[in-house]
Amino acid sequence: MGRFLKACRDLRDGSPHRQALAMVLFGVALCAVPLFANDYWVRLLVFIFVNIALASSWNVIGGVTGYPSFGHSVFFGLGAYTAAIVMVRYELSMAVAMLAGGVVAALFSLLFLPVFRQKGLYFALSTLAALLAVETLVHKWEFTRGFKSWDMGWTVPSPLSLNASYVLFVGLLCGTVISVIYLLRSKTGFALHALHKDEVLASSIGIPAARYKAIAFAASAVWPGVIGAAFAPFMTYISTESMFDVTITLNMILISIFGGIGTILGPILGGIVLSVIDQIAWGNFLEYHRLIYGLLIVLIITYKPGGIVSWLWDLEERLNRGAETPTPRGPVAVNEGGRHATIALRTEGRPGHAR
Repeated sequence: MGRFLKACRDLRDGSPHRQALAMVLFGVALCAVPLFANDYWVRLLVFIFVNIALASSWNVIGGVTGYPSFGHSVFFGLGAYTAAIVMVRYELSMAVAMLAGGVVAALFSLLFLPVFRQKGLYFALSTLAALLAVETLVHKWEFTRGFKSWDMGWTVPSPLSLNASYVLFVGLLCGTVISVIYLLRSKTGFALHALHKDEVLASSIGIPAARYKAIAFAASAVWPGVIGAAFAPFMTYISTESMFDVTITLNMILISIFGGIGTILGPILGGIVLSVIDQIAWGNFLEYHRLIYGLLIVLIITYKPGGIVSWLWDLEERLNRGAETPTPRGPVAVNEGGRHATIALRTEGRPGHAR
């Protein structure tokens, strides 16, 4: 446990290059999983990687910047439909489709700039409304529905095998987290933290709030677009109901909060732990699966609002305190029985308050 906490601390406090290297090594280790896991577990891990990567992207705008988007799955859906159109209608490669998915998502995110005049609940509802509007347009527009007027989705051929797709999603997960690491440790990242703390104060000292919010939103939209474009051929069939589902956004939010919102490590730990809990509850308590899953989320948010990450740091602090040798805090004297007794206490703050 101590080594695990040390690794987590290094990932939190290390330099961006060290954090990126740790993520690369983690990705290399994950690539070996298909050598001893069956197809079920490989596909399950792909879904977990997708959820973690999407949560890490959402965390940039929702956790770090403090603008909780409830319509973020719109970028995932746009990426998937862009890939379907590029690969099926225009018969281009999957690499081109992924690039196009990221570009379309980033350009579409710029349409949200007027929404940034709102905050809190109003911003969240506006992004949710945008998701529902785009889902309706994509569903009704014949160009995005398929070749025939009665088509309701796209069948997208996959040029990759299951194991190759697995490696691709490992790479996308690592790329997402590494880009978030460098973003948050840059000048832009510090500006985003300042905007979250006090936007008025940050603007008063010369931080262009509108520009940095646009950068944060575009950065958090690019990777969902790329991941959605890669996910479409992996699923082989997509529809508006599956790609623009608001549940995708809720998973991003829950994973971030459960793991530790606003942190790099939070979405990773949140995605892993929630996936394990979900599988255990599904396999052993099928009828109470959602009850157990929801109850655990409520408990962690209620009693540890900082998420799993804050629990790890508290645990590390307790272990460190236990390993320290206790020392007397003040001068001591020897009493009649030969035992040491504290005769003075170090005081701090107001007179008469002993620590």
